[in-house]
Amino acid sequence: MNDKKDSIGPIENFTDDLIIHPQYDEKFLQEPSKVEDTIQFLESMLNSNKTEDIKKTQKKTEIKPDVSDSVTDSNFIIFTRLQNDRFSLKRKTKIKLDINMNQFTFMRQIDKSVQERMQARIERERVANNFRRLGNSAYRKAQFSTAIELYNHGLDYVNDTPVLYLNRACCYIRLRDFKRAIIDCDYILHKFDPKHIRAWLYRALSFKRLHVENSFNECISEVKRLNSRDIAFIDGFLERMRSAP
Repeated sequence: MNDKKDSIGPIENFTDDLIIHPQYDEKFLQEPSKVEDTIQFLESMLNSNKTEDIKKTQKKTEIKPDVSDSVTDSNFIIFTRLQNDRFSLKRKTKIKLDINMNQFTFMRQIDKSVQERMQARIERERVANNFRRLGNSAYRKAQFSTAIELYNHGLDYVNDTPVLYLNRACCYIRLRDFKRAIIDCDYILHKFDPKHIRAWLYRALSFKRLHVENSFNECISEVKRLNSRDIAFIDGFLERMRSAP
């Protein structure tokens, strides 16, 4: 094998072969670059688009200015206050009229209610008096239980008068139900009149019949103290009580 034929040869000759070979021709490096031209063209187009967008934005701003730029804190508040003043004036006037109407209606209702209550009271008293008269008639006939029922009916209509309680207590005494008589007398003295002379005397009589002498004596002492001008009437009642069987 010939070493000289198989060898590559000196490096100078190898370099020259590369330069001369058409596939390694680098003359294009000395010519203008088309890639750079393309890049510059694209950049110019991009810049032109940006400029057009800016111009369009400016035109829109000139044609339709922002209303908020012309509104300040002062004129906004004044405008709102004027509108609210007109609205509030109408509203206050309407509210005042409504209040006046409501007060007028309310007062009429009160007057009407007072009159209705007075009329109803008169009617209840009329019915209660009728039951009282019927009870008194039954009492005179010695129908004491019937009289008590009639007095009870009267109390269903009017329960703030001592008359019906006193008449019922008298019936209880006639029926010898002295404890109930004492209850009615106590109710009169505590609820209506602490000086009620007949309530004290009927109470004293009930304790006498129950043989409770201390309570009887206290009742007599108290009724004389509270009704010093009626001593003669009190002594006459006690006399009749002692002579009764």
